Amino acid sequence: MGSAQCAAGCPHNAKHGVHLNALPQACEAGARIVSRARVERVLVERGTATGVRARRPDGTAFEILTSRVVVAAGALETPLLLRRSGIGAHPELGRGMAVHPATNIAGRFAEPVVSWSGVMQSVGVEELHGDGILIEATASPPGMSSFPLPGAGRALRRALRDADRLAVLGAMIADAPSGRVHGARHRAFVRYDLAREDAARLRRALVAMGRILFAAGAEEVLTGLPRHPVARDEAELTRAAAMASAGDLHLAGFHPTGTARLGADAARAPVDPSGRLRGVRGVHVADASVLPTCPEVNPQLTIMAMALRIAEGIG
Repeated sequence: MGSAQCAAGCPHNAKHGVHLNALPQACEAGARIVSRARVERVLVERGTATGVRARRPDGTAFEILTSRVVVAAGALETPLLLRRSGIGAHPELGRGMAVHPATNIAGRFAEPVVSWSGVMQSVGVEELHGDGILIEATASPPGMSSFPLPGAGRALRRALRDADRLAVLGAMIADAPSGRVHGARHRAFVRYDLAREDAARLRRALVAMGRILFAAGAEEVLTGLPRHPVARDEAELTRAAAMASAGDLHLAGFHPTGTARLGADAARAPVDPSGRLRGVRGVHVADASVLPTCPEVNPQLTIMAMALRIAEGIG
């Protein structure tokens, strides 16, 4: 619908979330949806799953008994649930997390561009995709596009008055799987170390996005780099990016994957090629955690396809 609200939730339901295209079909097939309940553990007897134990907000617990359990708690929570259940002993569980490190940059124009009017991600640049760099237009409401702007408090508020003259580009990279999820109770502890080659690709992405904005007529670009927040031409931006340490880079992380990867090698993959968790019968994993390598694009469709394939193999 072109409202540029995608990141906050589409007011028109144009994203077709699971409340429109998965849960209704599941209910038609006989599924029962249990909401506001946290699964504490998968129940296992003699090496075979027998169900799950969950707890409601009021503290009361209940059990759902079944001979097949599909774990789909995401790359951060799936390792914790398996560990809490006593079935997460595989040494690679929680390792190998990729997060699509991303950065963005804003161009300031002489005339209003009102970038949040229209489609949020209207254009993608694949010229560098072969090197694991994907560039996209990432227009969003002004408050969500404020990350590259220098300053805080009142200074940031003043800068946002001219937000209609800013155009924002973002880039994400296919990173080395250098993250790890620790913990077993109610909170995941994540450790992620940006690989040196990934920091270099992010610097390259900054310069490439700046070139696009200057070519489009931007008077200056806001880099998000604390020591060089503004660049007025491509040469200045190139120098600023080259001088930036990994810690200077303004980063976000998206699409965590890989913490219970699927594979044929039992020593490296906690989950076998059919989605079965190794070491226990009746437990499958079907979420982003099973992806064995970092996808180079948003993995939504890949996760859905993987989940469907795993579901087809559950007897």
